[in-house]
Amino acid sequence: MVSLVVAADRGKNIVTRPNDPIPKVEVTKFTGDWKGAELSRDIRILWLSGPEDHGGGEHDYIRIKELFVPMLKTISRVTVDEAFQFPTRDQFDRADLLIQYLHLPDLTYEQLAMFQAFVDRGGSVVSIHESCIMRPVDRAEKLAGCIGCSWKGNKESKWSKFDHRYPLFLNTEHPAFVGLPKSVSFNDESYWNLLTRDDVEVIGTLAPAVDANDTSFADALASPEARGDAFWTYTSGKGKVFGTTTGHYTYTFHDPIYRLLLLRGIAWTLDEDPAPFMPLVLQGNTDEQGLVGTNDVMLDYKNRKQ
Repeated sequence: MVSLVVAADRGKNIVTRPNDPIPKVEVTKFTGDWKGAELSRDIRILWLSGPEDHGGGEHDYIRIKELFVPMLKTISRVTVDEAFQFPTRDQFDRADLLIQYLHLPDLTYEQLAMFQAFVDRGGSVVSIHESCIMRPVDRAEKLAGCIGCSWKGNKESKWSKFDHRYPLFLNTEHPAFVGLPKSVSFNDESYWNLLTRDDVEVIGTLAPAVDANDTSFADALASPEARGDAFWTYTSGKGKVFGTTTGHYTYTFHDPIYRLLLLRGIAWTLDEDPAPFMPLVLQGNTDEQGLVGTNDVMLDYKNRKQ
């Protein structure tokens, strides 16, 4: 009954807070040893951001871009370009991977066709949180063709905050999540009941559980209360997409386990070993005591309009 109430009131009763930092040794159980790890080729990443559209600490698109772009540039053989609101054709032509974290503008059919062509020719995409929202439905269908899932409409698709009462169950048989815990927990926000293409594979679902350790991914995904679009993969043409509807709060991007999921997804889309990306799981969020994460809710961030 509690979880039904939470879904009904958009999670208003949920306390906004990051997970407690965890010991570095616990994190490195899942990152593995990355010493000497190298990418197999040069990778050109394009980070797409947009105007911040929420209170500070939520939908901090520019803040997260400024957090991740410098970190990604520390990886050997990676170069990073930036786009605001939507890439140019030349930027699409140069990129191997598009990472998008923004509320997309009202894309034209020509822009959506450019996006689709990028994916179909073999471009990789990582889509985070509100990047899957596009209206009206006819353009939402076009966006779903590019990334696999999109907002179906306000009467169909749902959103809500969630906390540890809704663990995130992972499909650890999928290459992106192999070797990770069967479930993890965050305090964030997600969407579900999205418009979904046939080639989408859901690999992360939020679902209530009395004991997450005794709940399989398949059972969690089949739960009547499951929010099944939390993480997904998708292929179109030669391209691969890793998407998530989570990532509402800025503090979530400082969580080592959340970073681990995103970086695993990045590596999967590129057909690369994740090891070269693993140093970023601990970069800038590890204190002198070896604890990784943050206790800062970060809700006092001041958005910067651009």
